[in-house]
Amino acid sequence: MTTPASTATPAGRNLLRDRDFLLFAGGQGASALGDALSKTALPLLVLALTGSGLHMGLIAMLSALPLLVLGVPAGAWADRFDRRRMMLWSDVGRTLLVGAVPLAAVLGVPVLPVLYAVTVPVGVLYAVFEAACLSCVPSLVGRDQLGEANSLLSIGNALGYVAGPALAGLLVTWIGGAGTLGVDALTFAVSAATLMSIRRPLQSAREHVPAPMKQQILEGFRFIAGHRLLRAALLYWAAITFFTAPIILCATYFVREDLGWSPGVLGAVIAVYAVGAIAGAVLAPRFKQRSVAGMCGGTVLGGVALLVLGSTDSLPLALGVVLLAGGGESVAAILYSTLRARLIPDELLGRVTTTAQVAAFGLKPLSVLVAGIALEATSGSVTLVVIAIACIVISIAFAGCGRRLSAAPEPTRPASLTPEEVPQ
Repeated sequence: MTTPASTATPAGRNLLRDRDFLLFAGGQGASALGDALSKTALPLLVLALTGSGLHMGLIAMLSALPLLVLGVPAGAWADRFDRRRMMLWSDVGRTLLVGAVPLAAVLGVPVLPVLYAVTVPVGVLYAVFEAACLSCVPSLVGRDQLGEANSLLSIGNALGYVAGPALAGLLVTWIGGAGTLGVDALTFAVSAATLMSIRRPLQSAREHVPAPMKQQILEGFRFIAGHRLLRAALLYWAAITFFTAPIILCATYFVREDLGWSPGVLGAVIAVYAVGAIAGAVLAPRFKQRSVAGMCGGTVLGGVALLVLGSTDSLPLALGVVLLAGGGESVAAILYSTLRARLIPDELLGRVTTTAQVAAFGLKPLSVLVAGIALEATSGSVTLVVIAIACIVISIAFAGCGRRLSAAPEPTRPASLTPEEVPQ
């Protein structure tokens, strides 16, 4: 379908004074707070209802499956259809589905079957929303301000994770786990309201009828295969994500089992990590001209911090290195997402971005399983040290490769497939 021409933020304009960007950032900040609430409240609710780790694992698995299955098709939808409508209806649907949980509790309906019933649909809507959301920022702010926009959005996300876990603890105590999920449902409604208020189009104009879905998806894969720097960056981030995905799990085990510190100390560690992530988001735009070096350097800094964390029993030192880890990993993530968006034409952003997401997070179930086995066989300390060394080695190896690829010319437009080239 054809959309209006882009009216992105003029180059050099202050994003903090840009109405549409502030609405978008506010809505996503509200969603981040809701995510932090639900990630804390949902396991507590399932545990209270069942006393079973198996049920917790099953619901977590069902939540993750839709992104793995629908990630790439959802990216093609984001390039084919109106991204604003995709996000809007995803928010409306999640408001209703998540809101069904506290409603069931109020009406006396068994809550666990409701949780199982809504988990997969909520995951489907999350996959659709993420595909559109990750693709629309360049059109909203312009590619010259991608780094600053991603930093500001990351700050909002990190603030949600600073306040969310503590707020969730209070809400679970006051209104229960189901009621806390009701607050999460309200954050989706806030996000929907902000999307309806944004005036600027969230994608560039389409001058032709979209190709068939299969052809669109193959064009995305072809662009990745033909762009050496982009391909290397995706593989690098997928490898880093495989090792870093279970960090919270491993840090929790390390703090509680290896060191015997209290849950309150664990909460402080997570909060300090989020504060470090905010600091990293503030610093990330300074590295926008050296994306590869900054990305690898941030990951190395986070790896060194984890190496120290896994080797200490000093709380002040642990808090200090966790702060550094949050900062380094935040810088790396922002520079990666900015580099990726700059390398991809707008008409391919949805497909390529969600392919990158699937590549990065598709192995998360295996990663967490391997980490669990490692924790059982060794300790939290050993597992954290292994993760740290892997991140450092991979980043140093990629830094040299990335510098060479950055200097080489790359394609800037996708090569369209003809109907005859599309496999049947």
